Amino acid sequence: MSASDVRPPSQSVGGGGYFLEIADEGAYRALMHSSPSLVHGVPATRAERVVYLLNDLLMRNDWVFADDLADACACSRSTLSLDLRDVERILNRYDLVLERRPRYGMRVSGLELNRRLCLAASAMGDATCLLGGIGDAAPAPSSAPESLFQRMGMQRESLEVIAASVEDALTDGPININAISYQNLLVHIAIALVRINAGCYVPLASEDMSDIERRSEYAAARRVAGGIKSRLGMELPEEEVAYIAIHLAGKRTLNDALSNEEPEGGLVISDEIWALVSDMLDSVRTHFHFDFDEDIELRMNLARHLVPLAVRLRSQMNLKNPLLGDITTHYPLAWSMAVDACEVLHREFGTAPSNDEIGYIAMAFALALERQRSQAPRKRLLVVCASGAGSARLLKCRCQKEFGSYVESIETCDVMHVADVDFSRIDYVFTTVPISAKLPVPVREVPFFFDDAAADEIRDLLRFGDKGCIVAGHFDPELFFPHMRLTSKDEVLHFLCAAVRDGRSGYEELEPLVFEREAAATTSFGNMVAMPHPLESVSDDTVVAVALLDQPVVWDEIGTCVRAVFLICFSRIGGPELDAFLSALADVFTDEEAISRLIEHQDWSTLMELFQLESP
Repeated sequence: MSASDVRPPSQSVGGGGYFLEIADEGAYRALMHSSPSLVHGVPATRAERVVYLLNDLLMRNDWVFADDLADACACSRSTLSLDLRDVERILNRYDLVLERRPRYGMRVSGLELNRRLCLAASAMGDATCLLGGIGDAAPAPSSAPESLFQRMGMQRESLEVIAASVEDALTDGPININAISYQNLLVHIAIALVRINAGCYVPLASEDMSDIERRSEYAAARRVAGGIKSRLGMELPEEEVAYIAIHLAGKRTLNDALSNEEPEGGLVISDEIWALVSDMLDSVRTHFHFDFDEDIELRMNLARHLVPLAVRLRSQMNLKNPLLGDITTHYPLAWSMAVDACEVLHREFGTAPSNDEIGYIAMAFALALERQRSQAPRKRLLVVCASGAGSARLLKCRCQKEFGSYVESIETCDVMHVADVDFSRIDYVFTTVPISAKLPVPVREVPFFFDDAAADEIRDLLRFGDKGCIVAGHFDPELFFPHMRLTSKDEVLHFLCAAVRDGRSGYEELEPLVFEREAAATTSFGNMVAMPHPLESVSDDTVVAVALLDQPVVWDEIGTCVRAVFLICFSRIGGPELDAFLSALADVFTDEEAISRLIEHQDWSTLMELFQLESP
């Protein structure tokens, strides 16, 4: 008896619909085993259907009719057509095409390597991330790999065999990879085994094989293949062993480089890599006016990261970055520098690094910027208290303990003798009591027993300067546009660029450079905020144009919604002043309460309050 002959009797309940009564448990299990889609259920949401269709089409080598796919998803032809648009959008990211032919149906066309990379992205949850904004909750990425492999017919035992083989190989050799890279590697190997069983292989040119065989990762890949053969009885072709080696070589990141966990014999940095690093730093110096030529640590970090990154870009692999959200949010200047520097890599390798990869490059620039801040001139403080020299000295000791690395000297006095101080040798005044006299340097009132939050604010002040002073003069009420009824990202950008150009010379190239920057990587901050800016400076002044929207617009391909848009035109002067300015903006952009208040009130005075400025 075939599984298709099993017909469990159905029972009808008035007002309750139908249910199945299982008379033969063994036959029922046989039916479920022969139809994996029944085990996992029919996809219920649009996101689930798109992922289901993507995986189904990628695993097929033959043609399939649209009606069959619609039946499998229990949806109409019109619904299927809409879902296939999202499927094609994902396929296009991997240079794959959904080919259609009359009387044959449809199938995916493209390189086997690209097909596997797309399957791996789906298994790791990346495909669902591409569907942001379609209105459905995507399947949980944590459960995606196992369920996908079960639909492919791979049992849990096989996955455990792959994991054991990889662990044994890595234990016996010098290869070190982190937990995320390890899971990613298991997914790629599992997909490779399924595709090999289907008769689909990754071809490699003989010269590529020779290059890979010389790498230390190839020996580890052979150990993985040996473990699979001994446990599953499946022998991998040499090209597939090389495919595993490519993934091992591409799993190292900047984090690994910073931990000094190099493979045996050291990491070989070629002249090509050194030249690329120089080109990246030249680009950053041209566009941001930061000179990192003498920063040997930055050069080494970038070079060590580019060695495995070059493998990933040549093989069109992608590595997840768990810190991406924090990097784009808290290090806006480092992120912008990385986006600019990665254009050099795009030109060199013909493949644009993903946002995840750009995030790793941004980490290197963030560390370099932090080193520059720590080398900046230390500040000279005056500590003022009301109750006499004793309390002032106590506060001085606290400041030396908390902020010693940012402070050159600390003087003390009581409030009655502030007028006698020589302020030519003072940068900031910290006082525990109000000072009525107007002083020639910034004054900051601090609590006598300040907590960690207050200490962090003071530390930022010493590192970046006074937020109000930094952003003062860059906001213009004529470039503040509340309650805008624009409906798309392009409309917002067109409007703001036109507003900045109006009555100003030198901004003719602003709009194309803004759109070019948007094409390189997203400028959405999260928290309903976007900070678009041109790919390079167009004027000698820093100008900010603000649009507050009555309704959110979708800003990027993952569906990030935005209601507060700050178009920033950076000054050509750049340098540390730009770092301090962007850090001051980031403090406000990442403050949920502050942005909620700005979106709710949408008035100039609220904007000024957020940046501690006085309205003109």
